[in-house]
Amino acid sequence: MVNLGTNLPAGTAGGANGPSGRRLTWFEAIAASPRPAVVDHAAEGDRVELSGRVLANWAAKTANLLDVEGHGPGSTVLLDLPLGWKSLALMLGAARARVEVQFAPGISVTPDESGSVDLVISGTPGTWSEHPAELWAVSQGTLMGTEHPESRDSSDAEVPSHALDYASEVQMQADQCHLPLPGTSLPALIEAWGDLAATGHEDDAGLALPRWSHRERGLVVAAAGGRLDRETARAVVGTWDRGLPVVLVPERDTDLSAASTRLVEAERVGSPVPPSR
Repeated sequence: MVNLGTNLPAGTAGGANGPSGRRLTWFEAIAASPRPAVVDHAAEGDRVELSGRVLANWAAKTANLLDVEGHGPGSTVLLDLPLGWKSLALMLGAARARVEVQFAPGISVTPDESGSVDLVISGTPGTWSEHPAELWAVSQGTLMGTEHPESRDSSDAEVPSHALDYASEVQMQADQCHLPLPGTSLPALIEAWGDLAATGHEDDAGLALPRWSHRERGLVVAAAGGRLDRETARAVVGTWDRGLPVVLVPERDTDLSAASTRLVEAERVGSPVPPSR
């Protein structure tokens, strides 16, 4: 297990108000929580856990890096990333930096379809080597530096010489972000973001695969082969907004194997919640 934070029993984390009684901002509320915010079982077969504090730390560093590189309000950033804890932390950092975000939700999205963007952040940077925007390369491994299985032996995973190495550069940034906070809630921010193309994860028969399942005390996301898109981002931040964890499992849909079912049961996120009508 790679533990990136402190795991406390439910109900022991800080509430919506700080010690002085002041209402916390959405970012402060995440940063104040020592409870798990992301538990990733799909990261190279390991268990990677980020508390709210650690997730916010990664997001603050990401926002600072965006700012240093000249990206802030008015900038458009394209996220071309598989599902994983690092992608979620990076997404939160983009929200903290107040940039506009577009998602590249499918592997069929090409640079020609990207429109006008200022920065591309990709787990397959070779795909974007000729794109005129700035380019950041993201390894989807854990802090120990393992690679994401899908990135191995792929020319798309080769890092162009002009690309910034996100994992190396972000760790040199300050732990605190002093940029102005967006004047809206985190779910409202994500609502304003968009996808480059129609999303929908399909099986071999062309039927849609459900990528996540709301639970009584969290969200379960089937991460294997999945891409970060707006709908998944909405489900994730809605879960964080309620102070609950997001659990990623190595499955292609929410029809979980026996092994993944045991993983989810161990996280104590409860039973599936029927979709609201």
